Amino acid sequence: MKEQANKDASIQVAEAAHELRLPIANIKLLLETLLDGALEDKDTSRRMLKRAYQEADRLQVLVQDMLCLEPVAARRQTLKCKWLSLAEKIEYAIESVSRLSKEKDLRIVVEVASDFRIYANSQQFDQVLVNLLENAVKFSEPGGCVKIKAGPERGTFSIQDEGIGMAEQEIPKIFSRFYRIDKSSSRAGTGLGLSIVKQVLDLHDAKIQVQSQEGSGSCFRLEFPEP
Repeated sequence: MKEQANKDASIQVAEAAHELRLPIANIKLLLETLLDGALEDKDTSRRMLKRAYQEADRLQVLVQDMLCLEPVAARRQTLKCKWLSLAEKIEYAIESVSRLSKEKDLRIVVEVASDFRIYANSQQFDQVLVNLLENAVKFSEPGGCVKIKAGPERGTFSIQDEGIGMAEQEIPKIFSRFYRIDKSSSRAGTGLGLSIVKQVLDLHDAKIQVQSQEGSGSCFRLEFPEP
């Protein structure tokens, strides 16, 4: 019993570290840019400080989520959802992975109407988008393209990359904690991103479908229910 409790605690710590590292890195980058001279430009400094505040707010929400031990069914009852602009949320996610996408010279193409809405918890929806987009960028080859497309049905959208893809038998395993496909590559992460995505989707009673082929990229299609 004690051994299982220790194992669960270790998993929680690993999940927390995975989720917290990106906003921390973004805050550090924003502060470094300000210290390097951007502070002298009033408009730029205000925009960066606003962005740093958003990242700090995201950190606070993530910590609260990580400390919550209630099962999905119980948490669903208190989930605070609202209609969200998918285009605005995608813009936030793109900014979060901007350093990595620029390093790889990747194009991120967005095909989403300005009035397209998703009904979800705002902060947790950010977790889903950032994790999926970060994965798409990470496993894409330099100079490639990642496409984010809305619909065609209400509440649905997809994220498609031109990366390394995966074998069909791998797809059912990718949402398991610590499971990594490309273990030998420097692209391999903690194996927690997709398991966190799945937890958030379960909390929203949302669905995800994955289509992939080795060497031909992957497509993640999500469907969020309406209230």
